[in-house]
Amino acid sequence: RMSKKTQKRTLEFRAIVDGRSIAAAPGRRSIDLDQLLEERSAGSFVFVPLAKPKKKQRSVDAAARKARARVPAGDWYDGELRSSAGTEVIPGVLGFNIRRRTAREVAENLGVDLFFWGTSGAPVEQHATKIFADDGTYSWKTIRARALGGLADFAISARNIEALPAAVRESQTTMRRFRQLVYAVLGVSIAAALLYDVAVRLLGTLAEVALYPVVIPAGFVGIYLRVLARRGEAQARDFTAAEARENWHAVAPHLLALWALCFAAVTILTWFQTVPDVEMGVLGRTSGVTTSFIVCVWTLLPIANSRGVKALLSSAFEAGIAAAISILVIRVSLYITDQLTDAMWGVLGSILPFELPERLVQIIDHVVDIGAEVFFVAVLLGYAWSRTRQQFMRL
Repeated sequence: RMSKKTQKRTLEFRAIVDGRSIAAAPGRRSIDLDQLLEERSAGSFVFVPLAKPKKKQRSVDAAARKARARVPAGDWYDGELRSSAGTEVIPGVLGFNIRRRTAREVAENLGVDLFFWGTSGAPVEQHATKIFADDGTYSWKTIRARALGGLADFAISARNIEALPAAVRESQTTMRRFRQLVYAVLGVSIAAALLYDVAVRLLGTLAEVALYPVVIPAGFVGIYLRVLARRGEAQARDFTAAEARENWHAVAPHLLALWALCFAAVTILTWFQTVPDVEMGVLGRTSGVTTSFIVCVWTLLPIANSRGVKALLSSAFEAGIAAAISILVIRVSLYITDQLTDAMWGVLGSILPFELPERLVQIIDHVVDIGAEVFFVAVLLGYAWSRTRQQFMRL
């Protein structure tokens, strides 16, 4: 991205196409570009700066010359990106009929952090090269905002669950195929759970890995979503930001139902098997269902979103880190909650003239632990939902 100081100022890119001067700014509609798109029968345009802003214009120009040589073959037009103050001028290139995901790859290969994309009749859109990066950082503030935003959207989708049949159709599939997936996941999960002991005796460690609670639902649902994602990628043109938001609200109940299916399968497999909890020292032990469901969510995301082996491995590594951090956050949070609860009981014990019944203390501790775990799991799933939404919208 541009520097934060530059982002606060109005940006504008300019180019000369067939002798015509074109100027456009993000968030605004450009009549000139609309006319060019119509004349060229083009569905979209993209402007990619060739360098990041530097302290000296000379270094910007040098970086731009090197990047210009790496621009892929095609009908590109030279232009420039300016800030409202006019203190920074960055060379760039303008192209037509280029998919947004292709434009993102071009920008990433050129080593820049942003690009501009648009289509006829819609405002110019500014996009970061990295889909998931907020201002180039993963700060607690941005993660919290994503988690709370995801929870709010999750609640909206839950209230709209009666629109599931329409959501399935909007996802370019049918209720028949959706029901087939449900029957397959639950049927295989129940069979695997019932035959777990036999399979382990016959196949040993291989069966333990293949039948671990996260594997079956994550694999089935991830591949199912991957097929739907490929259909979306084959569309004639990209959604604009507004169209993508509308499309997301239309298909979100479908995804929510898939997550519910994963939870049901994970619960069945966990209850039927002896799933080993993870001992984390003073932090205690992890919960089988909770841990498995979180890992399942972070496992199916890379399966659904990757478009090749390299992307799958990279996304799987990131998902593994996210799952580990999620579990650690829950355990640390519960450990802190237990310490605060013990401190509270100590204060009450020194104040009250009588002793509280031990059974009552245990019940309250148990309720507090469950409430805290549900809260932190919800926050983590809200973050995962937010990431899924942004990946699905391809913004």
